[in-house]
Amino acid sequence: MLQPAVSRRVADLEQALGVRLMHRTRPGVTLTPEGEVLFHAIAGSLMQVQTAVEQIRLPAERNTLVVDSTIGFASCYLMQRLPAFRSAHPDIVIELVSRDLSDDYHQGGSDVIIVFDEPARLPGLHKSLIFGEELVPLCAPAYLPGPVPAERLCDHRLLHLVHGNHTRDWERYAASAGLRIAPPGSAERFTSFTVCLQAALNGDGIMLGWEHLLQDHLNAGRLIRACDQRLKTRRGYFACITGRAAENRHARAFVDWLAGEGQQAAMIR
Repeated sequence: MLQPAVSRRVADLEQALGVRLMHRTRPGVTLTPEGEVLFHAIAGSLMQVQTAVEQIRLPAERNTLVVDSTIGFASCYLMQRLPAFRSAHPDIVIELVSRDLSDDYHQGGSDVIIVFDEPARLPGLHKSLIFGEELVPLCAPAYLPGPVPAERLCDHRLLHLVHGNHTRDWERYAASAGLRIAPPGSAERFTSFTVCLQAALNGDGIMLGWEHLLQDHLNAGRLIRACDQRLKTRRGYFACITGRAAENRHARAFVDWLAGEGQQAAMIR
């Protein structure tokens, strides 16, 4: 049973929207389909606000670091290396906040933000390069037995990541290689990096990837280079310390470690 004041607010909202949000029955109420949509949107927003408030309330000098990262970077790179950091810094706890379908990061509620972008557009106060971008075509060995010349790539199914600043990656690569590629079909377009990666691992075609990010897949033989020609850009993955962690020595230790890992991997490759 709704309280009278709440019931009036809901009625006002229904009038403004021009739809019914609830079926009023005795002894209670049930949500209409439109009410379900609004409920889930509000519930998710409230959870994000609650999480942000709890993080902001934490003292500036603490052992828990809130690290905001894309799901792709976390799953393909960071998670495999975090045990080494924990072993070297057993007093620091990493709380990982991940994002995939949105480029939005929560600077106010995070200590370290891992961002893929150009240096001029980075957030935070202190920025460290983890590794730069080198686009290279990758596929499963079941799709191709080995690399092909760049001009032969157009004969194959190309998997396009059409999200955020990755939307035109194949166009950039094609321009650098002097190629003309056809627009992707509906089955070749992906808004999620992790889903695009899985399609490549399944042998569905050739994706543009980042060798540093996907080195573990290459080392294990799950992916191979579909072409040896690369495109190096000004972009890269950076670890950025936010304003709230400016004086946090643990944040600086984590960022320095992460940058060192990236530099070491680049030297080995």
